[in-house]
Amino acid sequence: MNIAAAREEITALMREMEASPVHVRHVAGLALQLFDQLAALHGLRERERLLLEAAGHLHDIGHQFDFRGEGHHKESARLIREHVWKNFDPSEVEVIAQAARYHRKAMPDLAHDEFKTLNEGDRRLVQQLAALLRLADSLDRTHEQLVQRVTIELRPNQILFHLETTGPVWREARAARQKGDLAQAVFERDLVFLVGGEEIKPPGEMG
Repeated sequence: MNIAAAREEITALMREMEASPVHVRHVAGLALQLFDQLAALHGLRERERLLLEAAGHLHDIGHQFDFRGEGHHKESARLIREHVWKNFDPSEVEVIAQAARYHRKAMPDLAHDEFKTLNEGDRRLVQQLAALLRLADSLDRTHEQLVQRVTIELRPNQILFHLETTGPVWREARAARQKGDLAQAVFERDLVFLVGGEEIKPPGEMG
């Protein structure tokens, strides 16, 4: 497979449809940082990493097409499915679409028709990639790129996220705790977000 051609195809679609490219590029970069550092837990390889990269760049393209108010995440999935892809096969496109679809709101569920039709391996893959994307998107909650880098520390019952930041990130941490529901379920560990070795708490909880 030509990785460079696949990335160019992803980027071209993002440029065509994305109104906030800085945000989605940053989210994709954070998602790949998480992917690389959590490899011991998910066991995925380069091909799956590329699917996450695609979902990261394309997860918000549905914003301008959400005319029915069903949620831009669902519109993003639709647009990904409808694109004529040259470098991804149909099963890979569906994984990308569903990872993007589950970057917010509900977690993957067998009550959802599209998720139910996947084979068991692809269901697990969607859960893993969506878990990472939900976290990465949360870590740019304000769209200000305040979280520059994440360093992960694995403990038996916890994943510690050491954040390198350029400003206060309590909004990002709060969002990550909320949208970390899928990651907690997939990786079977509690999530802790820290800056300078201290756990981040909203202003009202600081003392």
